Amino acid sequence: MQTKRELIIEPIALDVEKISRPLDWRTLFGNDHPIEIEIGMGKGTFLTEQAKARPQTNFLGIEWARWFWRYASDRLRRNQCLNARTVRAEASFFLTEFVPTESIAVLHVYFPDPWPKARHHKRRLLQDKFMPVVQRILIPGGRLQVVTDHQGYFEENIEPAVRGSALTIVDYNRPGSAGEGEFVGTNFERKYRREGRPFYALAAVKQ
Repeated sequence: MQTKRELIIEPIALDVEKISRPLDWRTLFGNDHPIEIEIGMGKGTFLTEQAKARPQTNFLGIEWARWFWRYASDRLRRNQCLNARTVRAEASFFLTEFVPTESIAVLHVYFPDPWPKARHHKRRLLQDKFMPVVQRILIPGGRLQVVTDHQGYFEENIEPAVRGSALTIVDYNRPGSAGEGEFVGTNFERKYRREGRPFYALAAVKQ
């Protein structure tokens, strides 16, 4: 009988009950390399490829779903991505409580939950009230990168919130780990491409 492989999350996964507020990036990673955060890392496809390709950058993945968090942490460990850490937390809370001001070079938000029912729209991450959090944590010149497959979410919340913020809209940069025709190269994107869904991408910088 085939058994599930054990997921080993140390030393990649962080325990929010045991880390400092705010985080000290130098203590956490042992260096002063740039920090990039991905919100909603899923199985860690994007984070793993980026951490492998760019060892001079430190990465933090935030994920609320416990199984995905554990899977991604184990995946990063197996690929020896010691320049990456993960945390299981609600994203807005974690950024507010733990991330120091002007310490993040890039904030990646790929395929966030669109909460499609109207009564749930208030739960959407990317909307006006979230933008001051982004503005605070990004370094001068830091970037926000967003991709979604949900047109309503993009047109109703994401684009208006970013355009109405202090950030400046710029061209979206495809990461090097993205394949031909891909925006990011995540599991979600590849699944949605097979289903023929359109994608909506946006990037902005802090001046």
